[in-house]
Amino acid sequence: MLSRPSSGILERDSTSRGELSNTRWRRSREGEKQMEKLDRITTDPARLNGEPCIRNLRLTVRRVLEALAIYPDRAELKREYPELEDEDIRQALAFAAALVDDKVLPIPHAR
Repeated sequence: MLSRPSSGILERDSTSRGELSNTRWRRSREGEKQMEKLDRITTDPARLNGEPCIRNLRLTVRRVLEALAIYPDRAELKREYPELEDEDIRQALAFAAALVDDKVLPIPHAR
């Protein structure tokens, strides 16, 4: 199942191609809930097995996150991936943050 109602991300779009809608909810500085469109994150079942990509490039969100771990210096990262823009990196991080949304887990009872 591809729905994450708590974050508003990865919900099925109503298009006939079955693409995913990349929007997420975030809180403004005033605490209001606002919807953010992650328009640089694209998903297409026919491309890279539907993996989320940056601007329909053959560069996945996962690869960007791995590269951020390897190249903490943004200048070095951009030399390695010159097609990446600051907004691409920001949206990849926002997308990943929405996927690891907080969950409440029950505590097992002690015996």
